[in-house]
Amino acid sequence: MREHLRPQTLPNAKSPWGTSEEEDRDRQTAMEADLAVLRTQLPDLLERFSRIKDPRRPGSVRHTIAVLLVYGVLMFVFNMGSRRKANAELSRPGLWEVLRLAFPELDSLPHTDTLARLLETIDPGEIEKVLFARMRALLRRQKLRSLMVERGYVIAVDGEQLWLRTTPFAPQATHRASGGEVHYAVYVVKAMLVCPEGVTLPLGAEFCENVEVDERGEIAEDVKQDCELKATKRLCERVKEEFGRLPILLVADSLYASEPIVTLCRRNRWDFMVVLKEGKMPSLWREIEALHALDGEENTYQQIWHGREQTIWWVNDVEHEVRDPKARRQVVYHVVVCEERWDERQVELRADGTEEEKEVTKTARHAWISGKRLNAKNVHSRCNLAGRHRWDLEEANWTDKHVQNMTHAFSLTWQAIKGWFYLMLLGSLIQTLALYSVGLWRLAERVGVTAMVDFLWQTYSVFRPNRDRLRETLTRPAQLRLIW
Repeated sequence: MREHLRPQTLPNAKSPWGTSEEEDRDRQTAMEADLAVLRTQLPDLLERFSRIKDPRRPGSVRHTIAVLLVYGVLMFVFNMGSRRKANAELSRPGLWEVLRLAFPELDSLPHTDTLARLLETIDPGEIEKVLFARMRALLRRQKLRSLMVERGYVIAVDGEQLWLRTTPFAPQATHRASGGEVHYAVYVVKAMLVCPEGVTLPLGAEFCENVEVDERGEIAEDVKQDCELKATKRLCERVKEEFGRLPILLVADSLYASEPIVTLCRRNRWDFMVVLKEGKMPSLWREIEALHALDGEENTYQQIWHGREQTIWWVNDVEHEVRDPKARRQVVYHVVVCEERWDERQVELRADGTEEEKEVTKTARHAWISGKRLNAKNVHSRCNLAGRHRWDLEEANWTDKHVQNMTHAFSLTWQAIKGWFYLMLLGSLIQTLALYSVGLWRLAERVGVTAMVDFLWQTYSVFRPNRDRLRETLTRPAQLRLIW
């Protein structure tokens, strides 16, 4: 199993190069490997972006809509944390000289303010459609088949708050009162493909937004605000429409442990593993614990996994009554509980100031509602390879905020906010494919995501490559070769 590439991993070591020739050789190789990935992605992006209707006056256009939007994607490929930084850094001549060798269509260098004005006028859903198309291409070419678990692609859904303001920057923003102030938020629900190898690939996103406003353009007081569950339902409908026959195993946190989400998954014919938090749905917990006591050891599976002693027990076909204002109905659940025990060495500080290393025994308990009946053959894969990898989406959210810097307001116009976010998802997709490509994986594994992206950026912006060797490499057919 591949280790997860963690964005915060930085080696505490000196430079791996002994001579400048060694560094030049590695930078040339890394640039060629990264360009091989870009050559499999950017041409399609340029072609699809060019289909989006350009609202600008033809006579005033200096940069094509395709060049502008690809420029926005590259901002996030290279982790430009703001429009100001992108203007200063992405305009370096070394970068564009190399990119133009591979992509002659990039014939102009735009300003981020030009891109920001464009995003205020185009439909952000058109950019998301391009993301859907790129993911469909990867799936159709069997590039992601090895990431499947239980014959399905594990899709995690969860919401994240990008940033808050105390000023009402857009009527669509959700708001809440806190400490005597009203805070206005940008909140988005993401769907991402996750897997045991730690790979996270964006599939789509839906913003929590108030769409019913009054004649002044403000949210009507008598209209209930949008929420994460409503946004999730809209996102799932769109994913079903775009990937109708895709076998999906949905994983989510305890917020989604409810009858509407379970019914939605079953209607879409999706498998699911949803966290069931202790204390939530207490009547269901009483039922499964009573049934487990009757079953004894019959529906129990024990193993040691990654140094942890696991006892997994399950109960199938539990009938749970849902109280609806209109009518009561029975919903059938399958529930699995994983109890873990492991030893961990910790350093404690003595009273005299010295350190003492102790071995501490820790325990944990996880529970999920399963979309399929459980047995000894599938509980390991469903719990350990699918359900618990919902946390990979949490790490992807951390990357959005602290690496891609989406806590920075790239715009205060609602339409543009959504456009910037979808460009970020496309940039994240290309960045992930590059980091897990055959040519860059070993270096990324050694130094971590952040240092690897910095290394590539320095290579493009400062390093002077061997142009003849680069041109020869660009004449070969581009292939996307991944390590998973």
